[in-house]
Amino acid sequence: QFEIDVSKDLIPVHPSAHYMIGGVDADKDGRTSLEGLYAVGEAGCSGLHGANRLGSNSLLEGLAFGSRAGLHAAARAKANNVKFPLKLEHKIAPSAKTELDITDVKSSLRSVMWRNVGIERSGERLTETREIIAFWSRYVMDKTFSAHTLGAPAAIAGWELQNMLTACFLITTAANTRVESRGAHYRLDYPKRDDAHWRLHLLWKRPLETPIPELIEP
Repeated sequence: QFEIDVSKDLIPVHPSAHYMIGGVDADKDGRTSLEGLYAVGEAGCSGLHGANRLGSNSLLEGLAFGSRAGLHAAARAKANNVKFPLKLEHKIAPSAKTELDITDVKSSLRSVMWRNVGIERSGERLTETREIIAFWSRYVMDKTFSAHTLGAPAAIAGWELQNMLTACFLITTAANTRVESRGAHYRLDYPKRDDAHWRLHLLWKRPLETPIPELIEP
């Protein structure tokens, strides 16, 4: 496809984000602080494998915790007599402003995250990125992602984009807060690891503006 002859040509390589280190805080049954929401595998942060989950570990965790979460969710649904499928309704007034360009925002988000929150990070760039993402989030939420007005594909793409903005904002905020370098997190302005102050997990929870520190046992 790329006209590369592997028998004689060099194969170009490019760094990529394999997964997000961290995830949604969950217990042994995959339960989160939000009733009815479960997170397992690479989406969850159970502490089973410490701060990081290598590929095979996360697959095994997904199988084990996925089974627990499924059984627990089924039991809760049965106990509460939940009927499926459930409908999701939202009430956002139609916007009179320009139509949302999902492709443009998604491309711009990918670019700014790679440029400012990628391999090398700095406080100045992270602060700027937070401001940019916050602006895009307000812009996106101003639109109406309604299956009745935009069609189901547009509605799904719009909410997916908002989820991406939320995740990127959290990643950037956590990186800006951790003023040290550790693991895959490298700060140009704080190149050394600081176990005295930062040997801990950071738990971000609304409506708190500062994280809840969770100490890591040696």
